[in-house]
Amino acid sequence: MRALAAGLVLALLPGAAHAAKPKAPAALTLKISDNGNPYMPVVVKNATLNTRIALSYDQGLLLNPSAVARAGVKPFPIIGKFSLNNTPFASGKTVIRFTISTAAPQGLAGRKVPMAWLETPTAADADAILPVGSLAADRIDFVRGETPAGSQTYIIPKKGKGEAMIRTRIGGEEVNISLELNIPTTVMSARAGEALIQAGLASRIAEIGYWRPFPAVSLPMQGLAGKPGLTIAGLPMRRMSVRVSESEARAIDARAKGTSTEEDDEDTITVSADRTRKKRGRDPWILIGRDVLDDCSRISFDRPGERWVLTCKFS
Repeated sequence: MRALAAGLVLALLPGAAHAAKPKAPAALTLKISDNGNPYMPVVVKNATLNTRIALSYDQGLLLNPSAVARAGVKPFPIIGKFSLNNTPFASGKTVIRFTISTAAPQGLAGRKVPMAWLETPTAADADAILPVGSLAADRIDFVRGETPAGSQTYIIPKKGKGEAMIRTRIGGEEVNISLELNIPTTVMSARAGEALIQAGLASRIAEIGYWRPFPAVSLPMQGLAGKPGLTIAGLPMRRMSVRVSESEARAIDARAKGTSTEEDDEDTITVSADRTRKKRGRDPWILIGRDVLDDCSRISFDRPGERWVLTCKFS
């Protein structure tokens, strides 16, 4: 998977044609809930959907099947449905449906966005998932509460215009980084983990856990111990794990059993180039989770400044 599992689904969709944009408000403030995620109501056709706001990808709305039925959303005729084999879902196969329609977050102008849904839910805690880049505001502030004394400001440039991702170099690899409030710990692809290991910044430990980007998906992860004082994009690393294949997981723990498939599992490939210098596997990525972000009282998506601004107190 790429920097966000949700982004994998939406990356397959055609780009949305945006209507003329009304002037965006200067700022939008969203409260981070007790479970670590921000939410807001979003109107889609006939329904107001409880929607989780994701920090880790740019555009598109992921819908649960029940929300699709309530809203009356229909896929594009003929081209709006396709199947994928060797997916990390338990059946190994999934059907994706998609369209482009208007999503109107509460208090903001509606926008036409790509919408996609699977046959199983993509969120257990909401009707839908909408990324921060789809919110029509110059700055979106995600706030947790009062700012503790001694907090510091961390300014992190974004990867490019209009993107939510961050880009950094680790050893010889260019790595895509995303902030992700929906995961308890920091997870990464095998290529990103190998870059840290080769740079002498981390080492693998004999511990297997699971990353669950969707309710029906369970991807095996191996624990990664960072060198004391390790930071990535200026943020301290705490609890990290790296993608491994099912067979690699079972070699460490015979009881290990996830839902990933060997044939499609590009994020477990550690080799970045073959003899012809062509890249193998997906671009390396890291999702920085709540083990880091829970210590940030404010996380701001600064669209005009093309940056993230975090106010955090790390103990």
